[in-house]
Amino acid sequence: MKDDVERWLASRPTLVEDRSHPNHWLNRASDLQASAGALWVAMGPQDAAIAQALGYGSGYSMKVACWPVYHMLCGLSLELVMKAALVQRATPQREVETHVLHRLHLMLGLDLNEDRKQILDFYEASVMWAGRYPTPRNPTDEKLLNHYALESKVLTKPLPMGSPGILKFRVSSNATDWDQFSSLWAEYAHLFTHS
Repeated sequence: MKDDVERWLASRPTLVEDRSHPNHWLNRASDLQASAGALWVAMGPQDAAIAQALGYGSGYSMKVACWPVYHMLCGLSLELVMKAALVQRATPQREVETHVLHRLHLMLGLDLNEDRKQILDFYEASVMWAGRYPTPRNPTDEKLLNHYALESKVLTKPLPMGSPGILKFRVSSNATDWDQFSSLWAEYAHLFTHS
């Protein structure tokens, strides 16, 4: 009996092997997506009520406070859902150990256009520093200005004017709104084969 138990224990995966299963990767990606969704809802019409329930004073804006963190969670969940598909394909660990989202996208065998690269780069920056820290690693004005330019390209679009003029206006592109993000996330999640 003791030998049977020892053989059974020896045949089981280690805790690390078990936690490295592709399903765990997909589950964590889903958890992060749900957390981003919770922030999206908190930044909506009930913003003031949620801020008050959390003990923040009047005038506290959940949208202002949570906007960069929402993008960070979106980026983390995109990174993990792509990695879930790669882990399931038995991609070598050293290749999956990157935070460069457009590289993960290409590793999945997908075409990469400039618009997709820009949004993935934006989410990557949100994961790496914009959602956590006020400045990037080894900060320079050039890094911050480049990020602001990318942020403007992704989060806004030109407002068409009736006639050419000196002033140029930009409006929200809605590129990172929940519906847009969920659609992007689903594209990668569909690459995961449920068995």
